[in-house]
Amino acid sequence: MSASLDIDQSGTPTDPSQAPLVEPGAPAPRTILHWLVDGHWLGRWRTPLLLKIWRYGAGSIVAFVTSGVAFYVCIDWFGLGAITCSVIAFFAGAVPNWVLNRRWAWQKRGREGVGRETTLYVVVSLISLVVSAIVTKLTAMASDGSGHMMRDVLVTLSYLFSVVVLSGLKYLAYDRFVFIDRRRSRSQVPTTTEQNLAP
Repeated sequence: MSASLDIDQSGTPTDPSQAPLVEPGAPAPRTILHWLVDGHWLGRWRTPLLLKIWRYGAGSIVAFVTSGVAFYVCIDWFGLGAITCSVIAFFAGAVPNWVLNRRWAWQKRGREGVGRETTLYVVVSLISLVVSAIVTKLTAMASDGSGHMMRDVLVTLSYLFSVVVLSGLKYLAYDRFVFIDRRRSRSQVPTTTEQNLAP
């Protein structure tokens, strides 16, 4: 007993039994990486604020690991000074952190306001760099009597600790001053003006 199949003009069987088991309009299956990276693991707590904090945190982790590895390599492999290592590690983590923060965490697209954002980002980052450099220098001076390996570990840990503490302060600076929504700010001006002119 043979079953007949209708063939369309492209030569594709149109038998309903051969159709894929996907309902029209159903969302595409998500991979584990997409579920993790895009914050779907937050579930019902996946609000715009928490999603932004998660993305900022994930970008900070990337910068944290990158700068930490760069710092340790500079101080242990090349024997550079604490301040020099801090500067190199800063730039190693700042570039990916800038890209991830602007395009992913704060969803900024295009070139509008990029000059202002870059300037403020550099200012905030330089302040962070100076603070972390001071912390690592003081740690290096305090652990000068320790062994070479112990000194390198202590200085690296002090640098990473300063990065963690400063990350919270930088988030506030980025959210309130750097990556602000210029369109929303402009749209609120007429409303505010009209309210002030109302009797």
